[in-house]
Amino acid sequence: MNNQSKIKTYNLSNVKYKTITEDFDWGPAITKVIINIGYAIDKSTLSKDTFSISSVKKYNAVNLKTMVQENKPTVETKRRDITAIYLSDAKGKADDNGTYITAEMKVGPDMPESSPFYFNPRTELNTYVDTSYIIEINKSGSILTKDGKTVAMKPTDKSGYDGNCNIIADEFDTAGSYTNGSITLKYASYTPKTVSAEKGSNPLIIWLHGAGEGGQNPTLALLGNKVVNLATKNIQSFFGKTGAYVLVPQCKTVWMDYNGMGTYNDTVKGSGGKSFYTETLIGLIKYYVSKHPEIDSGRLYIGGCSNGGFMTMNMIINFPDYFAAAFPVCESYSAKWLTQERVEAIKNIPIWLTAAKPDATVPIYKGIMDYNTMEFKFELDKNGNKIALDDFSNAAYSRLKKAGAKDVHYSLWDKVADTSGKYFKAGSTSEPYEYLGHFSWIYALNNECKDNIGGKEVSLFQWLSEQSK
Repeated sequence: MNNQSKIKTYNLSNVKYKTITEDFDWGPAITKVIINIGYAIDKSTLSKDTFSISSVKKYNAVNLKTMVQENKPTVETKRRDITAIYLSDAKGKADDNGTYITAEMKVGPDMPESSPFYFNPRTELNTYVDTSYIIEINKSGSILTKDGKTVAMKPTDKSGYDGNCNIIADEFDTAGSYTNGSITLKYASYTPKTVSAEKGSNPLIIWLHGAGEGGQNPTLALLGNKVVNLATKNIQSFFGKTGAYVLVPQCKTVWMDYNGMGTYNDTVKGSGGKSFYTETLIGLIKYYVSKHPEIDSGRLYIGGCSNGGFMTMNMIINFPDYFAAAFPVCESYSAKWLTQERVEAIKNIPIWLTAAKPDATVPIYKGIMDYNTMEFKFELDKNGNKIALDDFSNAAYSRLKKAGAKDVHYSLWDKVADTSGKYFKAGSTSEPYEYLGHFSWIYALNNECKDNIGGKEVSLFQWLSEQSK
C-alpha cells in the first residue's frame, strides 16, 4: 500500500487562483475566480454553498469633505454572491475532468465590490486598486476527490493571486506609444481576426475616451466605457469580411487640456476650444495608418464620449478632409466655440450625435442634479415642458442642419436605462436600472442608436460602415 492511498485528507495551503474581468455598461467587473485545486474533484460534492468568497480592495481613498487623498489605505472586504460553481480547466472553461474549480459571482451597477477600479474624485480618474480574494471552504461544505479523499484548504490571500484575464480587452494590443516632441500618447489597438492584407481594404474606428479614462494605461480606456464592444461580432459584422481595425488613443490628462497641465480649456478665456493634444493625436492617427497600409484611408471613423466627444468635434473641425465620418457622444464642445466658419467646415462630414436629456455633466437641458437621489430635476417652462439649451450636441445638430448638412443624425434619449433586462432599480423586479444621464455612450456602444434613413431604420454602426470619402 503506497502513502497516497493512506491519505484521507488533502490539506492545501497557498492555493493559487486567477480572476476573470468582463466589461459591462457601467464598467468592468470581476465575474469569476478560478481556483487551482490540483486534484480531480467529485463534482457532486460541489455547490454554490461550498465556498465563501470575499473581495479585498485596498486603495488610498479621497476624503470627500476635504478632497485630500488619505495616507492610510482604505481596505474594503465584501462578501461576493456565488451564482454558479463547476469544475473547469485553467481558463475557466467547464470540464468535468478539470482540476480547477470556477466560481461565477453576481455583478451589477451598484456593486463596487466587483469592480477592479476606484474613481478618484480629486483627479477625476479611474485607477486600478489592489484587489485580492479570500476564498475558503465553508464549515458546512465538504469537497471530495474522485477517489474519495476529503479536501481541506487554507483560506487564500493576496499571495495566492495568479493573474487576471480581461475578456475581449486582452485581444487588444495595449503596448502602443507615440511621441511628438514632449507629448506622448499611449494607445490600444485591435486587429480583426478576418483582416485583409490587401492594401487599403480595411476600415478603422478611432475611439476617444472620456475624462475618467485618461492616464498611461490604455486598458483603462478600453474598460471604462465598454469600448471592447467595438471588437465584438455585434459591431465587427457591419464591416464586411475584413472587419474593422480599432484604435483607442489615451491622453495623460484630458482631451480638453489647454496647456498640458490638466487645465480645462473652458476655464480659459478666449481659448477657442484649443486642445494641447490636437497635433499629437492627428500625428498618432496618421502614424498608425501609415504602419498599416491595409487600412483604407478613405474609411477612417472617429468618435468618443464626453471629453472624447469634445475631441471628436475638435478633430473634424481642425482636419475636415481627413475623416469619413464622426460619431461624438455626449460631446462637450461648447457652442461658443462652434463658429459659423467651423460649422461650414464640417457640414459635409457625415456626423451622428448621441446625448441624453438628463445629462448633468454636459447639460443640454435646464435643471439641477439632486445628489441625494441621484436624479436630474428638470426645470420646466410655464407650459410644463422641459427647456432645451442651445449648447453642446443640441447646438451642433441645430447649427449643422441650418447650414444645410445632409447627413447629420441625432439620437437624443429621454434617459439612460438598462436595456439588457438584467438590472433593475432598487426594490423593483420590473423597472430597469437607470444610469446617470451622462452615460449615453451606453446606447452608442451597444449600437442602440437608430434613425430612419431613406425610409429604413438604420443603426449607428450600420450607417458608419457605409460611409467613405
